[in-house]
Amino acid sequence: MPLPDLAAFDAIITKSILIKELITPRIHILRYKVELVAGSILYVKEVTVFEENKIDYAYQWQRPDASLILRWDNAHDYPHLSTSPFHKHVDSETNILPSEPMTIEKVLAYISSQLSEG
Repeated sequence: MPLPDLAAFDAIITKSILIKELITPRIHILRYKVELVAGSILYVKEVTVFEENKIDYAYQWQRPDASLILRWDNAHDYPHLSTSPFHKHVDSETNILPSEPMTIEKVLAYISSQLSEG
């Protein structure tokens, strides 16, 4: 399976690089790096579990120095959040807030809006 079609976000993407892909009868693991304008990077990890029809994900947006801007994921680590398992880490691993369920398209739309605000 190729990387998703991200052409709608060409204005903010400078390069997409496949890191890992594994397909078995049960799962599809896809990890890739999206280099963005202004030097920030989005790391994507999506694990599709076919028989459960679900996707486990982590979308980590970071600065050129590798410091965290924002990471959205759906690990079951914070059951006390109203949106559990969906949550985001804002500016640090310890600043965890509720989040809506995310997709790569929603993440890139958010990043695009943030980059256009300057």
